[in-house]
Formats: sequence, C-alpha cells, structure tokens
Amino acid sequence: MTNVPYTIRQPHSTKEWAEVIRLLVAYRDEFNNDACFSSFEAEMANIESLYAQEGLLKLIAVSETDGEIVACIAYRTFEPGVAEMKRLYVKPAHRGRHLGRILAETIINKTRERGFDKIILDTMVEMKAAQQLYDQLGFTMMPPYDHQDPERIVCYEKQLQAK
Repeated sequence: MTNVPYTIRQPHSTKEWAEVIRLLVAYRDEFNNDACFSSFEAEMANIESLYAQEGLLKLIAVSETDGEIVACIAYRTFEPGVAEMKRLYVKPAHRGRHLGRILAETIINKTRERGFDKIILDTMVEMKAAQQLYDQLGFTMMPPYDHQDPERIVCYEKQLQAK
C-alpha cells in the first residue's frame, strides 16, 4: 500500500459535482440498500444547489497524484444543534488508507466549528468496518432517530465539545 496524498475540500465546478454524483451512484449500487438511500434521487437531481444551502456541506477527497475524486462525505443540519453525517464513501481502490477516518474527522471538526452540539449518523448493519471506525471516533450507539429500521440500520451519536 502506497501513501497517496489527498486534498479534502468542497467541489468547485459543475464537472466536479457530476463526478460526485457518479461516486454516490457507485456507493448506492455497491450496497444496494434502500434503507440508507432515502431521498437519494432528489438529492442527486439537485446536488449542487442543495449543498450550496446553509446548514449543509459536501466535501470530497481529491488524489494529489492524478486529480481524481476518490471519496466524499457530507453533513446536514438535522435539527437545531444537531448535525447528521451523510454519505461517507471511499472508492474501493482507495480503501485501507485511513481516508474514511480523515473525512469523518474533518466533518466532526467542521460541525464543531459551526457550533453544533452533537453529530448523528446511520449506517448499514453489514458495514462492520464503518461501525468500528465510529466506535474509535467516540460515537456511541443510539436508538433510531429518523424512522430507520433497526434490523437494517445502526444509529450513532457523538457529543461535540468546543475546542
């Protein structure tokens, strides 16, 4: 495994947003679990304008080697003081390089900086590596918060303290 440097930033162009859509469609197709992809089509149809709104943020990881967008993550305001981490995905060829951790830590820091008290998320039961990451990052399991099916989805929360 080589150490490939990445730049974490927001998408800057319509072309990059189109690549984000391709990345997220690959994510949906890989896991094929409609429980984790509610409102997916509406999000994809309006992704650039959606993430331009206050209270939402989409970040991408761009390989410094070739400029390829290889991962993404987002958050949205779930309710006042509570952010929801969304759509953490790393292309298979870039897994095992701690990129998921880097993206999750970046979103945690961004939500903390923006004054959120807590961050929540859901993940599929079969995503054991993601669950292990969330445990390592100090998340704790919580009951379903948005009508999730507990047979298919695991929910987590993390309290955010100001730095």
